[in-house]
Amino acid sequence: MKQLRAELLKIRSTRTTTGLLVGLIALALLFTILTCTLSPISQLLTEREQANVLSFGSVAGVFAALAGIMLFTSEYRFGTIRPTSLFNADRNRLFTAKFIAGMLSGLIFGVIGEGIVLSVGVGIFKLRGVGLVMSGANVTELIVGAVIGTALWGAIGVGIGAVVPNQVGAVISLLAWGFVVENLVFGFLPTIGRFLPVHAADAMMGSIQDKQLPGDVGVLVVVAWALTLAVVGLALLRRRDVT
Repeated sequence: MKQLRAELLKIRSTRTTTGLLVGLIALALLFTILTCTLSPISQLLTEREQANVLSFGSVAGVFAALAGIMLFTSEYRFGTIRPTSLFNADRNRLFTAKFIAGMLSGLIFGVIGEGIVLSVGVGIFKLRGVGLVMSGANVTELIVGAVIGTALWGAIGVGIGAVVPNQVGAVISLLAWGFVVENLVFGFLPTIGRFLPVHAADAMMGSIQDKQLPGDVGVLVVVAWALTLAVVGLALLRRRDVT
C-alpha cells in the first residue's frame, strides 16, 4: 500500500499528468463541438450514428496509456528508478503497485473523457433539435465500456513502459500501433484486427462499427492484452539491472 500511494503521488504531482489531462479535455471538447455542430442532422438520427459520435470519449485511452508509460519510462529517464528500487527491492511488488496505479489513473481519465463527450454532445443535440434515440441500456454500456476500457489502457501503458523503458521509443510504439498498425490490420483483415486491443476496447462500448467483437468478448480480449504485457514486462523488469 505504501508503494501504491507513492505511485499515485507521482501521478498526481507531475506536470506531465496535468498536461495529459489538459490535452484530453481540449481534444474531447474540440472534437465533440465540431462534430456535433457541423455534422448534418440527417447523420445524427440513428442509434449507431449517435453512438459513433458519443464514443469519442474512448480517446482518453491514449492519454491513460501515456500516463501508464510514464510511470516506468520517467523513472529510467530521470534516474529515479535507483532510489525507487532501493526503497522497494521487490520487483513484483513494485510492478504491481505501478500496474494498479495505472489502472486507477486510467479510470479517472475515462470518467473525464467520456463525461465531457457525453454531456457536451447530448447538449448540442438538444440545441439542434435532435433527440437522443439511444436507450438507457446502450448509454450505460457506452459509459461503462469507455471508462473500464480506459482503465485497462492505463494498465497496458504500464506494461509497455516496462517492456520498452526508453520513453520516446515507448510513446512512438504506442502511437504507431494505435493509429497506424491496428487500423491497417482491421481494414484489410478485420477478423484478426478485431482481436487487437484498440478495436476490442471499442467493442466494449457497444455496436459502434461493423465487424467488431461482442462487448463481453471485447472485455476479455483487452484484459488478456493487459495481462500479457504485464507478464512480459514483469519478466524483463526482474532481469533488468539498475545502474
